[in-house]
Amino acid sequence: MAIASLDESRAQNEVLSTTAEMIHPGIVENALDGHPGASIFAGKIGSVLSGQLGDDGSPSGTAARSASGESIKVRVKLDSNGSARRLTSGFSEFSSDTSDTIRGTRANWKLYGSTAIISGLERRNNRGTAQLADLWNHKQTDSTSALVDLFAQDIFSTASPANSVSSLDSIIGANDSIQNASGATYTKWNSRGLSPKGTAPATVASNFAGGSFATTGLSNWRIAAMNSTEGRVTPDVMLTNDDVYRFYEASLTPQVRFKSDDMVGKIGFESLQFKNASIFHDQFCPSGTTYFINTDTLFLNYAEGALFDMTPVSDQAFQDAFSVKIIFQGQMVCTGRKFNNKVTGQTA
Repeated sequence: MAIASLDESRAQNEVLSTTAEMIHPGIVENALDGHPGASIFAGKIGSVLSGQLGDDGSPSGTAARSASGESIKVRVKLDSNGSARRLTSGFSEFSSDTSDTIRGTRANWKLYGSTAIISGLERRNNRGTAQLADLWNHKQTDSTSALVDLFAQDIFSTASPANSVSSLDSIIGANDSIQNASGATYTKWNSRGLSPKGTAPATVASNFAGGSFATTGLSNWRIAAMNSTEGRVTPDVMLTNDDVYRFYEASLTPQVRFKSDDMVGKIGFESLQFKNASIFHDQFCPSGTTYFINTDTLFLNYAEGALFDMTPVSDQAFQDAFSVKIIFQGQMVCTGRKFNNKVTGQTA
């Protein structure tokens, strides 16, 4: 029996749909590769740091964690359990102190979106399969990279734009509230800055500033790293801006300067090392700032099907056009602020 051939319009629809589906994962990966910060939380660097490697040893998956619900429940430990006691004898009573120090805090979802669209005019002017696929590749790349760029900027924002994900600057702090947990109330629910451990949160809040890197840079980094370390829980990655990265690189001996994590190097990222943490420079990182991040306690939650995923190609209502929507639904969350830190105001 003869099989009916597709008319030109249906054939073009098939080209658009299959092209969009095939190229989208690579487009997202390439867009994330342009921003170390975004890659740590949603891309290749995060895969390496979390040990998600495929059979061939290459990065597989993402460090982002899926979540569901009207909002994101984040379980955190706000203080020490008060039932722990020294017992005088084997017949001593155990404490019945409920010590509700582990709380389920809440973080609100944030929604981002962009559109890749091709008009009927453009479609008719690019009738060949190769022409149409090339044009669509350009449009989808342009739309997706713009969305990833916006997310990458918001990670480092110090102004907290409306409807943006929580930034590193807002999460890593003291004497304020995130996820509805107050640092003023729960003193252990704070980053420690450059103050000695145990310092009152109100004092810590004004003691993140560094100064001249040549004079105090490495000393401040040692303090910040130590203040965010307890036993084996320690920062595994650091993010800074271009200038501070150069200050640190210039302070190293040639033998150390070019040493970087082998796997990170294999996926195309240059990094330096400080203690056990890989250091990356990101164009969106605030001037003079370095973040010390423990990716087990500070990470990205996302909704299934919305980690820069795309909708099917569809007709635009009341327009001679076709489009896909790129969707991101997620939020940056933290389960332990004290394991993350920052140094601000660093100069030459």
